Amino acid sequence: MRLALILLCCEGVAAWAQLGSSWTPPTAQLQWTFGVQRGQPTITSNVQGSRDGKASLVDTDADLGLKREGSPLSAFLEYKTGDHGFRVAYDTSRFQGQRTLGRDILLNGISYASGDLVRSTAKLTVLEGLYTYKFVNQPDAWVGLDLGIQQLKSDLSATDLTVPALPQSSTPTLTLPQIGISGWSSGVDGLLESNLFLHYFTHRGATWYRYGLDGRAYLYPHFGLRAFYEAGRIKIPAGSTQGGLDFRMDAKVFGAGLVFRF
Repeated sequence: MRLALILLCCEGVAAWAQLGSSWTPPTAQLQWTFGVQRGQPTITSNVQGSRDGKASLVDTDADLGLKREGSPLSAFLEYKTGDHGFRVAYDTSRFQGQRTLGRDILLNGISYASGDLVRSTAKLTVLEGLYTYKFVNQPDAWVGLDLGIQQLKSDLSATDLTVPALPQSSTPTLTLPQIGISGWSSGVDGLLESNLFLHYFTHRGATWYRYGLDGRAYLYPHFGLRAFYEAGRIKIPAGSTQGGLDFRMDAKVFGAGLVFRF
C-alpha cells in the first residue's frame, strides 16, 4: 500500500509539471541515468550442513532475530544506446539482533547452546553488472533479454553474551548468473517511465530468481523521483554448488530515490 501511494504521488507531480508547460523533448537522446535511493530490505536465510570441514546450523530469523538496521543507501548507473543497454549497481544492507537461543546452533564450526543470549550483526553487499539486448524496440517501449552477474557477500558475526568468548564470524560469497527478460515504457513526452524485470537461473539443483518493478516521474527532463520494489529467492541444496552446505534465502526490498538523466 505504501509503495502504491509513492508511485501515485510521483505520477501526480509529473503530470502537474507537464500541464501548461511549453517544454518539448530534447532532440538529443539522454543515454545515461544515475540513481541513488534508500530501501527497506527484509532478508531471511537458513544454513545447515558443512563446507570446508566447518558445520553450520542457523536460521537468521528464528534463531538470531536479525532485523534491518536503518535505511541503507544504494546507487546504480545505466547506459542505453540503440538496441543495447548496460547497468551497474551497488547495494549494502545492515542487520542486527539479540535473542536467547531456543535450540543449539552452529556457525562456521562454532557451537552456541540453547538458552544462551546471543548478539549478532550482519552486512550484505550486492554488486551487479547487467547487459540488455532489446529484441523489441520502439520509441516509447522495449522488451529485452538480460545477461549479467550478481555477487552477494555476507558478513555474519555472533557473540555469546552468556558465556563470554570472542565473536565468531562467517563471510560467504555467492556469484549468481542473471538471465531473464526486462521491459520499459514511457509516457507524457518521456516524463513518466516504468521498468520491470524477471530473472531465473538453475544449475546442478540450485535455483534462484529475482523480479522487480520501478516507476520514475521526472519533474524536469533531467531530474526525477523513483519508487521501486524487488524480491527474490535462492535455494542451494546440499550436494550442489556449495558442497555439503544447504543454503536458503528470501529477500525483498522497497524504497524511493532520485534519478538523473544526462
